[in-house]
Amino acid sequence: MFITGNLSMDKKQVEKKKKENLWFFNRWASWYDYSGISLWLRYVQKKAVDSLDIKARNYILDASCGTGELLRYLQKKVPLAKLYGVDISPLMIKAAKKKLGKQAILKEGNVEQLPFASCSVDIVFSTEAFHHYLYPEKAVREFHRSLMPKGILVIADLNFGSPVVHKLFKWLEPGHIGIYSKKQFKEMFEQAGFKVLNQRRIGLFAIVTTGVKDKESKKN
Repeated sequence: MFITGNLSMDKKQVEKKKKENLWFFNRWASWYDYSGISLWLRYVQKKAVDSLDIKARNYILDASCGTGELLRYLQKKVPLAKLYGVDISPLMIKAAKKKLGKQAILKEGNVEQLPFASCSVDIVFSTEAFHHYLYPEKAVREFHRSLMPKGILVIADLNFGSPVVHKLFKWLEPGHIGIYSKKQFKEMFEQAGFKVLNQRRIGLFAIVTTGVKDKESKKN
């Protein structure tokens, strides 16, 4: 099994990264929707959503939902779907609630301990956030726990295809943990009990991995 970002950090470094992530996303919340990068994020989110045949009354969770853009797109595309979102940033959740109102149930929390019951959703999305997760394998196992049998997980995250660029980006972005390859995502999915359905690039800067809940996680 490969070594992911958090395993090379001691407790003090983990706490530092937690604080960096909270500071970064709280600070970003007020101008998130108006930044240039939001155009790219919406593009990735739309591609991730449109890759699935979503049913009218599916229960859908957006993990690391930010200001709720993916959920707003889902609400327009599948009006009868039951929408949920979670984010570590209280200011992101505040912005999402202002945007979505009662159209989604939004909770403050982290992906390593989701505030949702087991087998409670049909689909989980995580877009352009996975490289901030302190415990990536644990997050994937939590997604597995929250999904109903045969539920679908879609993770889209940064990958520039260059180790040099990856190191530079990690140095520049607060709270950044690691960027993962298709092989690493496949291993994490399978270890958690998913069958990988497909993997592909979105543009030049992201990899999307889609899996179905296939069996029990190998590690609880």
